[in-house]
Amino acid sequence: MHRILTTHLRVPALLAAALLGLVPLSLAAPAPFARAAGASEDPHARYAPPSPRSGPVVTPAAQARLASAGRAALWVYFADKGETDARGFARAVRLAGDRVQGHARDRRARETGGVFAPDYYDVPVVERYVDAVRSTGAKIRNVSRWMNAVSVEADPAAAARIASLPFVRSITAIAFSKRVEPVGPVIPLETRPAPATPLEEGVLPSAGTRRGLAATLGPPVSYGGSVNQMTSINSRAAQDSGYTGAGVVVAMFDTGFNKAHPAVAPLKRIAEYDFVFHDGETANQAGDLTTQWDHGTGTWSVAGGYADGNLIGPAYNASFLLAKTEDNRSETPVEEDNWLAAVEWADSIGVDVISSSLGYMTFDAPYPSHTYSDLDGRTTVVTQAAALAARRGIVVASAMGNAGPPVGSLSAPADADSILSVGAVDLNNVLAGFSGRGPTADGRGKPEVVAQGVFTSWAVAAGGYGQASGTSLSTPLIGGVSAQIREAHPEWTVQQIRYALKLSGDKASAPDSMNFGWGRPNVVWAIYSSPLGGPIYPKPFNLASPANGGVVTFAPYNFRWRPTSDPNGDPLTYRIRIFKTPLDSLIYDATTTDTTITYPGYLGPSTTYRWYVSAIDPGSHERESRDRFTFVTSSSSGVDITPPATPGVVLYPSRPNPVQSSAVIPFAITGASQGDIARVTLRIFNSQGRLVRTLMENEAETLPAVRAPKWDGKNEKGQRVSSGIYYYRLTVSGRDTSRRMVVLR
Repeated sequence: MHRILTTHLRVPALLAAALLGLVPLSLAAPAPFARAAGASEDPHARYAPPSPRSGPVVTPAAQARLASAGRAALWVYFADKGETDARGFARAVRLAGDRVQGHARDRRARETGGVFAPDYYDVPVVERYVDAVRSTGAKIRNVSRWMNAVSVEADPAAAARIASLPFVRSITAIAFSKRVEPVGPVIPLETRPAPATPLEEGVLPSAGTRRGLAATLGPPVSYGGSVNQMTSINSRAAQDSGYTGAGVVVAMFDTGFNKAHPAVAPLKRIAEYDFVFHDGETANQAGDLTTQWDHGTGTWSVAGGYADGNLIGPAYNASFLLAKTEDNRSETPVEEDNWLAAVEWADSIGVDVISSSLGYMTFDAPYPSHTYSDLDGRTTVVTQAAALAARRGIVVASAMGNAGPPVGSLSAPADADSILSVGAVDLNNVLAGFSGRGPTADGRGKPEVVAQGVFTSWAVAAGGYGQASGTSLSTPLIGGVSAQIREAHPEWTVQQIRYALKLSGDKASAPDSMNFGWGRPNVVWAIYSSPLGGPIYPKPFNLASPANGGVVTFAPYNFRWRPTSDPNGDPLTYRIRIFKTPLDSLIYDATTTDTTITYPGYLGPSTTYRWYVSAIDPGSHERESRDRFTFVTSSSSGVDITPPATPGVVLYPSRPNPVQSSAVIPFAITGASQGDIARVTLRIFNSQGRLVRTLMENEAETLPAVRAPKWDGKNEKGQRVSSGIYYYRLTVSGRDTSRRMVVLR
């Protein structure tokens, strides 16, 4: 694997049809491996008996690797996943599909007409097959359900034992690649202080921003050195329109990440994994070179950085997955299986966009290189994985590489069909000499698009900012704008996003097959003006209060959010949902046309709650708020209640309501002067008006008073009351106040 640093014309109808795969065109025709959703049936969709093994199980390339290295990294492919007939195949696929949940399931369903369709790639590798390989003395590196294989480190004797296993189909050599450093030096930039500016209206600061709980970031005042790379693709204008990647999950595959750098520290991170050391830390750690995280920190900052006055990326409100897939500790080549493992990991979590500035092609002797004939969209493992990810609803942005200008100088997986392979131009839209060229070995045009990859601003992991060159820099820009388009169009498939982005390019009227492709895109045009139509979902919006990470200390419990609008001008309904953590059990689900609502129920003491709001138009297009806020209640009984400021009585909702076992009934009283005495009675009645229980009987209270008597859910005889509607009445100095509550058994 190598690190690759590094006014629109109307498009003819025939070309537009080709972009959607309706007519043949060398620039758009899908590769045999990577058919778009809705194309002919996948060969893995139906059961077929395993093919008999043909030829040597250990391929000649694997034998050569073992002979030269003694101990080698190998792929071990299995013949099946344990199924023996069509019924067993269908059952295995169904059970595997049941394990795909949440965002990943919804994303897959979008690609298949709204109905989730599990497939053979979801079925896990048979565990006893893996155990049998391990028992030969080989070291298991990664397990791939997509390839039905394991990657191992084995010597010739272990490889021979593996080959003798009856369920092993073949053993091949894992492809390597040598790292490629930045094209030219990294030029340092002056670090500017952040402008003094308030947060975006309605955005409240988080109490202790931490992973997954970062506050929504408001519009920056200054883009600093990144202004040109952003305006050249019109990403800045898309941000001004409200699209900053919120709600979109973006995965960064790279060398590691300095998460404390000011450009990336404010960003949302929902998961990370180190595929080198196999742990959950992607920052530098013991055993890493000090420069390990340099490249990854830089590319992440280009895609979504937020350092007002210095650097802004297209998708600064996206949620990020960080995958450390490259080991910089030596000059030995790096294996492709980490990249494949990272794709499968990201897919399982529910990633929407992958930005990868890593490539696999050439390296120094004695390690064999891929050949140009391998770049046919279906041969290399990483290319197969990238194409399969696209079919599963993931937009993949992959760097073309820095081996230009020869024809066909791209690197895998940029040869994959159905992805966005990215070339590099300079500020004046002149193609960089180093930018990898197409076409692919089977004649498809590459790249799809280009972006600024010459003197592109990025974060320097050791501190500050700089300019670097390479297709590694142009790729995260396209990954970031893909997240902006996904936010604007939740309904579009991967191929529709790819289509709109290509059609927005400044070369779209005459795309070429090796240099620019469709050219430098215009993300605003892709969102609003493509033949697919403009946005149909309500615009993004923010929550307001209770603040994220805040503390609720008294009732009433008012929830507030910022208004949004519908692109078609239709009226909107807001749906609020409140969950009790840690199990996220739903305690409240209500709708309103207002931007505030008062929760009528009970919030327990010292408890964490999560809430969010959706805006829904008449066509049932539902836009979730940019954030899901979390708050905690105070340690008092329920929530502290403050007596009214003027003389009077406040009777609060029972907590909880509905009542399942017991409840408290809070009230507060203020008198005309401090120390006044009031006589208080509190009774509970059923829906027929019959007395059920007296909790307080003419008790003297010194004012102001706050009380929360507890009812154990029983009547005067000590019997549990049945489900139904009940009323509680508070009598203070002869004046009555009543409320209703529900008992559910």
